[in-house]
Amino acid sequence: MNMMQRAGFVIDRDVKAVVDEKLPFMGYTSHRWQSQSHIIVVSGFALKSPMLEGLLTHELSHIYRTITDHPSHDERLIASLMHFFIESHKLHRDYEQQIVHQSINHVQDLYADDITVKVLTTQQSRVHSLEQLGEFFSDWVKEEPAKSGARQKDEWMNTSVLLNNCFAISNMERHGIPREQIEKARTRNDRFLRHIKPTAAIRFSYFNEFMVGLKEDVAGAEFHEQMKEYLRNFLNAVESA
Repeated sequence: MNMMQRAGFVIDRDVKAVVDEKLPFMGYTSHRWQSQSHIIVVSGFALKSPMLEGLLTHELSHIYRTITDHPSHDERLIASLMHFFIESHKLHRDYEQQIVHQSINHVQDLYADDITVKVLTTQQSRVHSLEQLGEFFSDWVKEEPAKSGARQKDEWMNTSVLLNNCFAISNMERHGIPREQIEKARTRNDRFLRHIKPTAAIRFSYFNEFMVGLKEDVAGAEFHEQMKEYLRNFLNAVESA
């Protein structure tokens, strides 16, 4: 909280942190609708990670985006997008809904990380922090496609991997991560793209441009339209995968 404040991001809310030893991923933030309090849930293995400070800063950045009413963290707007695409495209399988939610969460994470990187590089040596972040994001990039044997599910999973890789690379590009680390991540992603259909692989450039080009100052209505286009392109990519 002190690091956030020193970087200019004051959180005037009650924030608690708890540990869930069985949580299979690093952590997340939770709060009740319209609640003034927030809970950061951290996994047991995250406590031993050198990225723990970065994780807590990332989750606090989500909280800051929420309490300052940034459109990317407008719960009603996000719920409206989810409902519209799930119902209009009849996405009633659990994995479909989870992947749509994840695709929206990538955008939210990008906006959170805009703050996270500023906080971490204000607190520490900028070069050291950027190199650490570059290593962290590089680990997100996968080279192998999904091969479950279920064609439709694999189409969804591979489009999800494409977006996951794009999120990591776009995040690196937004924050001046050393060029050699970005190129290493792009090389790994290129191997993945060569394993999926060209009709899906070619869409990577659209998502990369969209994510890198996200603006800080955006009105709710504009953001809503941008996200509708983004999700339409995601569903088109699934169909072409």
